[in-house]
Amino acid sequence: MGVSLLTALSSKATPVTVQELSVGPDEVVNITSSILGTADVYAGINKLLVNGVATDGFCIDPFHWSATGVQNYDSEPLSSSPKPPGGPMGAAEAMKIEQLWQYAYAPSMSAAQAAGLQIAIWEVIGAGATGGATFTLNGNDYGASGLLTWVNNNPNAAAANLLGLTGPGQDYVIPNSGGGGGSVPDSGATLLLFGGTLCGLFILRRQACIS
Repeated sequence: MGVSLLTALSSKATPVTVQELSVGPDEVVNITSSILGTADVYAGINKLLVNGVATDGFCIDPFHWSATGVQNYDSEPLSSSPKPPGGPMGAAEAMKIEQLWQYAYAPSMSAAQAAGLQIAIWEVIGAGATGGATFTLNGNDYGASGLLTWVNNNPNAAAANLLGLTGPGQDYVIPNSGGGGGSVPDSGATLLLFGGTLCGLFILRRQACIS
């Protein structure tokens, strides 16, 4: 059956399984998070399995380390993510992320372009963070400031159709079924979505996720 993995999940939280597989292409950046402290992390394309299906999604959570193995998550409206502290982001921030995705993502993104888009998303999250959470980038932003200027100057820009994934590790944003570049069949088939996977909060002393 060609039923989409995330059909009709945009209005409520729905249980899914999520597993991080790898990061790349990526750049190493230094961040300071009020929850995680200061660390060198990867900002790059993160490969996910969502209900066993290969899926791309940006990190929307610079306040928690990623978790290894298969984890239980909720798929929910992007504006309801990420989990506290730091979230939920609200409708305005969700719209900016959807517009940034639509404007800047391409399947052939370079490492620098991917890092710039990820950083821009983190900056949006940090600007609207709740619960006293803060985020600061230290050093090269790989063009994130230009992306943020664009999205702030284009409030009516086209927006991708995205969903949030909230769970025990980092939280993510992925394409919603029927929008943002395609859908994911609920079979075991491998499908690379039109979506930038740019999670990358992996501390450099390990080449895998940090729980």
